[in-house]
Amino acid sequence: MIGPSDPGSPCGDTWAVIAGGGTGGHIYPGLAVADEFGATGDTRRHRIHFVVSGRPLDAEVVAKAGFTATAISARGFGRRLTAANLRAVCALARGVWQCWRILGRTSPRVVLAQGGYVSAAAAVAARLRRIPVVVLEANATPGAANRLTARWAAACAVAFADTPLAGAVRTGLPVRAAIARLHPDCDPAGVAGSGRAGARAALGVAEDRRLVLVAGGSQGAARLNATVGAVRRLLADRADIAVRHIVGFVAAGSGDAVTAGSANRGLEYESLPYEHDMPAALAAADLVVSRAGGSALAELAAAGRASVLVPMPGATDDHQVANAAALVAAGAAVVIPESELDGPHLATTITDLLADPPRLQRMQAAAAGLGAPGAAGRVAELMIAAAGEGSGS
Repeated sequence: MIGPSDPGSPCGDTWAVIAGGGTGGHIYPGLAVADEFGATGDTRRHRIHFVVSGRPLDAEVVAKAGFTATAISARGFGRRLTAANLRAVCALARGVWQCWRILGRTSPRVVLAQGGYVSAAAAVAARLRRIPVVVLEANATPGAANRLTARWAAACAVAFADTPLAGAVRTGLPVRAAIARLHPDCDPAGVAGSGRAGARAALGVAEDRRLVLVAGGSQGAARLNATVGAVRRLLADRADIAVRHIVGFVAAGSGDAVTAGSANRGLEYESLPYEHDMPAALAAADLVVSRAGGSALAELAAAGRASVLVPMPGATDDHQVANAAALVAAGAAVVIPESELDGPHLATTITDLLADPPRLQRMQAAAAGLGAPGAAGRVAELMIAAAGEGSGS
């Protein structure tokens, strides 16, 4: 990771800065857009720099994808007047100053703001520097950072129809190329054919087991994790089911979740703090239990996966509830509000769905119907237009 004052920091050859961090949903869409330039042979890919949060995983993911990144000190804050929020406001102001310096040094032609406190700092600095900004909104209900930035943005790329942002252009939400390729329109055999079999073999999932993937986000979801523990006990004798449980780094560090399982008898279970091969996990899964963040749902749609969604309560403006409603309306998912989440309810929902293959197939087709192949390219074109360039520049 490159620090704001490091002598090795990128300089004026940077074409674009992509800002976002703190969660995977504020990192992976931007990476998908950046990779799109490389996929089309556009040399601008090599001139893209990321601004991320201080969370170590942000820099790790960006570096693994082959891009440079600078971390800033901004962090999220709530709406009440507390000492912690006052410190967060001060950190945000410092983040704006850091971004001002980063943009002055890199001189990008355009900034892509993915939402969240990191992108808010970068967008404000970009406005002060008179650098055009493109907003990328993953959720049906936009967050405060993107609502603010939309007031002066050159364009707003949105994932959901009717997202209330000025100048919204529905592009769909970019997902990682390896996940985008799972969509039936990109690779008809990717999910149902050899891609699925290869993914299950790579993950060590036997062909006679139905795989349930549980994903509560990189920070974990305490209530969901605890409920999965109860589900394990209720389904202990199910030798036809395997559970792959992404518990999140917070839960893994607390010791609340451990890797455990049984070979060839009863329920097979594995927990891990973070899924480094989400494309394989999605390709292998028969059913996904997930939070309802915009990026997670875009990946479910790209992979054509049926899902049980547990929206995070208290998410800003209940955006996860709105996100989940879109998948339910399409017939791609069922929802369990966290207030109704317990072991018996989740266990019954899982087993009922797995026992009804025709319904699962309909849900998978509905999910794929919500996918947006080509989303990364559409967002890239908005960036190029905002920069005042042609696609061949």
